[in-house]
Amino acid sequence: MAHKLRNPLQPGDLALVYNKRLESNWELLLKNHWSGPFRVIIQVNKGLYKLEELDGTKLTRKFAASHIKRFYPRGKIVHLDSGSGNDSSEESEVEDSILEEEQIENYT
Repeated sequence: MAHKLRNPLQPGDLALVYNKRLESNWELLLKNHWSGPFRVIIQVNKGLYKLEELDGTKLTRKFAASHIKRFYPRGKIVHLDSGSGNDSSEESEVEDSILEEEQIENYT
């Protein structure tokens, strides 16, 4: 029986995908086994998900729930269009600093 997520992912949720091929290679044993984040498009069956890149590129294969875990971003994820001309790096830094301040306040 396939492993099921406790709380199924909904369309639009962000997820990381586990790369099991890295387990058997000693040279890559300490490398990060999780890739992503990806956006969930749809749950095909109770244990399979279709995913897409953050820029909207759909991945061709389906992924089992046992190889997926929910991704919790530290700040706001912004996809930049090359033609927009907006410099959102300052916005991102401000949001990250606000988030850090909130986390510090929660711990004290």
